[in-house]
Amino acid sequence: MMSNNFDSVLVFGEVLFDVFPDEKRVIGGAPYNVACHLRGFGLDPVFISRIGSDEPGREVLRNVDSRALSASGLQMDDHRITGEVRVSIDNDEPSYDIKNNVAYDHIEPPDWKLITSRHGTLLYHGTLAARNSVSASTLYRLAQHDNTTAFCDINLRDPWWNRELVKDILSWCHYLKVNEDELRRVCSLEHIDTSSDLQTMAEDLNHRRNFKCLIVTLGSKGAMLFPSGAGHLSAPSPEVENFQDSVGAGDAFSSVFLLGIIKAWNWQQILERAVYFAARICENRGAIPDDADFYQRIIQSWERENA
Repeated sequence: MMSNNFDSVLVFGEVLFDVFPDEKRVIGGAPYNVACHLRGFGLDPVFISRIGSDEPGREVLRNVDSRALSASGLQMDDHRITGEVRVSIDNDEPSYDIKNNVAYDHIEPPDWKLITSRHGTLLYHGTLAARNSVSASTLYRLAQHDNTTAFCDINLRDPWWNRELVKDILSWCHYLKVNEDELRRVCSLEHIDTSSDLQTMAEDLNHRRNFKCLIVTLGSKGAMLFPSGAGHLSAPSPEVENFQDSVGAGDAFSSVFLLGIIKAWNWQQILERAVYFAARICENRGAIPDDADFYQRIIQSWERENA
């Protein structure tokens, strides 16, 4: 894999609070989780989102500060609340009740001075924050900005997505991450035979859209990569010794994939390190560890691979 030189790493989308059945509140949102992980691994991403001028919003600011994450792309909204999701757990799998018309639905274009793209910009985004036209318009501008490489972790939670948005994302993204159900839904939109096996569907989609890499996550079974012109790779999920919950495991995978792109790891390293980090996050309550040494231990485990 060739070395990548990015001036800016942008993470666009929602920050919110997951409220668990015991009423414990945990800050989250896939883009926020990814931004925090990237910061934990020593990068300095620009997180572009919007929060309310309320106590949850102030808690977001305190959390951002405690993690030394830049708040330069974080907008304040005096009219709408900070995002909230009610989380239910059934057979160790989370489901979500997502509040609508909150602050992150109205993300405005950022200060373009924050974005230097002479060599290139790496943009991470999902689909939830683009359910509203205001945030969607901002995402379109970011994705189509000069020298931008886009990674989309698609999230097709009904009713918060539409065919037109997905089609547009497929036209601009270089890296697409889907789970098995999302792969079938995207293939259906692309008129690809969904009665085929997973590998055939993924290869057909990748051939049609020519991604740099299509990523298919398989939950507890691990993940598969379909790099352009390089066949496919697979890796099982490592053992989870002290399972807490799987909230944020996919975001953990995405963050390490992005890290691998930036650091020009080979595909096998990216895949194995991403599933490893996702497994370690399942041993943590919630999506983001509070232990400041957590990331250093992960890095040390990777270094031992090469010792």
